[in-house]
Amino acid sequence: MSRRSGRFRRVFGRLFKERQIYHRSDGVVHFISMSTKTQVALAIVALSALLWVAYTSVNFVFDEQIEAAREIDYRNMETTFSKRLHDAQLAIDDVNALNHTIESEFAKSMREISLRHQMMENMVKRKARINDSLDILSEGLSEAGGPSGQKPTNGNRIMIDINPGEPTPRQSRLSTLKKEAALEAAQRSATAPKGSAAAAAIDRMKTAATELYTEQMLLIAALEERAQKKLDELHLVLESTGVSSDSVLIPAKISNTVLAQGGPFIDIESVSQTSSRFTQHANRAALVVDELAELEDVINSIPLSSPLTVSRRFTSGFGVRRDPINGRISAHHGIDFAAAWASPVTATASGSVKFAGTRSGWGRMVEIDHGNGFITRYAHLSRVSVKQGQKVELHDKVGELGSSGRSTGPHVHYEILFKGKPLNPRRFIEAGRYVFES
Repeated sequence: MSRRSGRFRRVFGRLFKERQIYHRSDGVVHFISMSTKTQVALAIVALSALLWVAYTSVNFVFDEQIEAAREIDYRNMETTFSKRLHDAQLAIDDVNALNHTIESEFAKSMREISLRHQMMENMVKRKARINDSLDILSEGLSEAGGPSGQKPTNGNRIMIDINPGEPTPRQSRLSTLKKEAALEAAQRSATAPKGSAAAAAIDRMKTAATELYTEQMLLIAALEERAQKKLDELHLVLESTGVSSDSVLIPAKISNTVLAQGGPFIDIESVSQTSSRFTQHANRAALVVDELAELEDVINSIPLSSPLTVSRRFTSGFGVRRDPINGRISAHHGIDFAAAWASPVTATASGSVKFAGTRSGWGRMVEIDHGNGFITRYAHLSRVSVKQGQKVELHDKVGELGSSGRSTGPHVHYEILFKGKPLNPRRFIEAGRYVFES
């Protein structure tokens, strides 16, 4: 250990042996003597300064590199964040576009469904009102029964075959209609691009809308079919009375300002194919319902009932007969019903009392104006129960059966005049049976 220490001192002594530094100025020589300790101190100071410079230089370089690395990392992070933000914005835009597409298609479908529903609802309500009115009429006529008082034995009895030879089966028509509705609904629906996230949702919506559209088409077709069937029945009822439909329905040219309408005639079959098939079917059904409503008003004003709802006996028919008083051949413009004295004689349809009083040959008599050219007469009454101008409804009492005027016994003489011409009342009463027995 002492040897190493001695060797170190010798090496240290050679490196830092005492030195003199001479300096000459203005002919004078100066010197500075530097001892070993002074040299060691100066070496330490110089080394420290060198180390400090090296440290600061290295630290400066490292700081620059660290800052540069940080700048690169920051830029990388910023780029990554921007990319992710851009991707997120694209995703949001896609979702918004998807939602807009679905919402737009849904709103469009709901508007169309709502419009179709409103059209159907209006027609169904109108058809229901017509049915209710006809049901009331049917019940009233059923109370009176047939000409001799016979009541209906089967409420579902079909009196008239409306379509005796229908060439196309109903099921075939419905099948064709269903295919047309499905095809149109598919063509009208929006289609999302392949691979779009909206495709599945729109396809489901499209399927549901198509099924609903098809059902609505079938419902409107069924409504039209039922309305047309009832319309055909009422036309036959009217024709069975001997009065044609054209003679009682409102003509094309009218003076009533309430009913005044106009516009060019456009055949429903010529409507552009770009229009909805549903609208075409709905318009066609609406025309049938309109015609049915008009004819229903007419039917309600036609005397289809018997003037007696009590037990009675048919005693004299319409046309040529032997006069019961003088026995001569004469014309009889009505029919006679015999019943118990003072049996209630009732109006055979709604209307307004035109005459209530006594006439020669008729005795006590009532005349009722039913509109549309129809007038009924009830003669030989024992008592009149109404006054001129009074409004009456079906089966309202107008008088009591008797034998006033030119009569051989208690009965009611009943006439129907259409535009001043007498018609056979029995045909009207029989036609009334078609209403309550069909």
